Parts: sequence; C-alpha cells; structure tokens
Amino acid sequence: MSQASTEPAATRVPAGPLRPLLRPLCRYFEWVAMVMLAVATASIMTEVVARGVLQVGLPAIGEIARYAGLGVIFLTVPLLLARDAHVRVDMFHLMATGRAHRLLAILNELATLAFCATFLVSCWWFMQRAGRFSTPALDMPNLWYYLPAIAGMVLTTLVALDRVLGILGGREADVEDARSC
Repeated sequence: MSQASTEPAATRVPAGPLRPLLRPLCRYFEWVAMVMLAVATASIMTEVVARGVLQVGLPAIGEIARYAGLGVIFLTVPLLLARDAHVRVDMFHLMATGRAHRLLAILNELATLAFCATFLVSCWWFMQRAGRFSTPALDMPNLWYYLPAIAGMVLTTLVALDRVLGILGGREADVEDARSC
C-alpha cells in the first residue's frame, strides 16, 4: 500500500483551481466569526446580569446575541468544508476503493452543492417577503440581519464547487495547506 492511501482522509482534501482565491476569504470569515463569538458571549452575559441582577429585560441585547450566533455558525461553515473538518457520514466512502471511491466523493460534493443551491434559492424567496421588514428590537433591515448566513452559504457553495473541480482534476491540497485554509 502506498503512503497516500494510509493517511487519514482528513489530510487528503480535494483542491481545485479556486482554492488559492477562497483561502483568504475563508480566513477572513473565520476572523469575523471570532469577533461575533466575542459579541455573542458579551451580549449573553450582559443579558444574564440584566435579567438576574437588575431585573431588567434588554430585547436589543438578545437580538444582538442571536445575530452574532447566526454569524458564528454560517461564517465558519466554508472554512470547515475547506479543511474537510465538517460533519459527515462517510462509512461507505471509506469502505469504497477505486472508481467507486471517486464516484462517491463526487456524488457527496454534488449533494453539498445541491444543498447550497437549495438554501440560496430558498433564502432568495424568503427575502422577497422578509426583506421588506426590520428586526423588532434593533430595527435592523432583515437583509442585513441574514447577510452572514447568505454570505457564508455563498462561500460554502464556492468551496464545494472547488472541491468537485479538485476531485475531477485529481488535485488534492497538501497537509499543511489543508490545515491552514
């Protein structure tokens, strides 16, 4: 058996031609998500103290916490996919070899692309109505409120497309590139 086939699957990340362009975007989204995590934590702690100690409700703080939580989730998804660190069920993929292994890899990435496309189309339909309104406490336009989810899913779509191109082209990121993305 060759060395490449005995490495863990997480080190063999499909890498298409878009990867050098997507890597900085993924890192930027990660940085924004870390800031949003700090904002969510501070908001939740503020709300706990306000309700528990001061007996005061702060709806705007709760809305900020939800917005930041939404950002943390959706802005980190592209990075996890680019690093091949996302949650997946890969029992059959790991058991397969040769053509079946490659076919399952392609089908898996195409399923991810289909999910992303469905999400973005559904989001577009949703924003046709919800985009006319604002959030209740902050009066933030819904488009801005859901923008982290939309941006994260657009980048996830591009990462999934790059992974498909990487599989079709037989290109993989090296171990350091896969970890640093």
